Amino acid sequence: MRRTFLLQTLAASLALAAAPAFAQANFPSKPIRFIVPYPAGGGTDYVARLIGERLSKRLGQPVLVENKSGAAGAIGVAEVAKAEPDGHTVLITINDPLVNNVALFKSLPYDPQKDLAFVAQIVRSPALISAGTQLGVKSMDDLRQLAQRGGGKLSYASWGIGGLGHLAGESLNRELKAQMVHVPQRGEGPVVQDLLANTVSVGLSSVGTAKQHVAAGKIVPLGVMNHQRMSAMPNVPTLKELGFKDPLYETSVWMAALVPARTPAPVVRKLSEEIRAIAATPEVTALLVDRGLEMHLTTPEQATANYRAEFDIITKRIRDLGIEPQ
Repeated sequence: MRRTFLLQTLAASLALAAAPAFAQANFPSKPIRFIVPYPAGGGTDYVARLIGERLSKRLGQPVLVENKSGAAGAIGVAEVAKAEPDGHTVLITINDPLVNNVALFKSLPYDPQKDLAFVAQIVRSPALISAGTQLGVKSMDDLRQLAQRGGGKLSYASWGIGGLGHLAGESLNRELKAQMVHVPQRGEGPVVQDLLANTVSVGLSSVGTAKQHVAAGKIVPLGVMNHQRMSAMPNVPTLKELGFKDPLYETSVWMAALVPARTPAPVVRKLSEEIRAIAATPEVTALLVDRGLEMHLTTPEQATANYRAEFDIITKRIRDLGIEPQ
């Protein structure tokens, strides 16, 4: 009896030990969910759908893109952080919920440094500062003069409280002494809609999301946040060119893929290799660059190192700007 029990126990233990290896070897074994913590129509959503469609063909499983917006990206990130760590739930996000939110919220339903693991960084997305057509400005200098004249209450929209757009907007507020009211949105798509409707004075969005409306003359580009001009908008100066000295204006939003912590390393590696291979194809690279994005493909290890180097800098800048946690 005892010998039979021991054999059964041993068999069960071996089966449990073999299960993760079997799951890894057969990954993916069901549809993959791409969770985007922002509404449809923005740059993150575009990248998720572009990559997801091609990943589905390569892996032989559907890739379903789900937009879980709200709470400055925290709702979508939390869902991935709590998901089964088997590689079938992937977060496609910008850096804000992983960096800025830590300094902006007194409590979060996730810890980005403990609950998530990087798969790859994919692109950088420089931010564009634009104005509505009814504001009557054509340049950043025009905006400065309007602010100095005190000609009415000014406002600026960003893609969420504490995001890079919010930080840049507050820094711009101080430099222009404009006293603009912040209008936080649930993504950059709504920011552009605000500009088109002329319900805000200025908006911060990605270059890609605003590009078609700039070309149509429906919104006015004032400056781009990047270390150099964008090939998608070569006539738009950088903030540094315009004399703004805050280092924040030379930083860009990046987009990355992450999975729950404890996802097996072989699964993370497979996802990383597949996503980077898709993004590096000439077709996809051309589509991303045309969208106003910069290629920024990294391994999981490189992405983690980049994240850690940036984390302290950004969180300190939030404190310096006096933005209090909620």
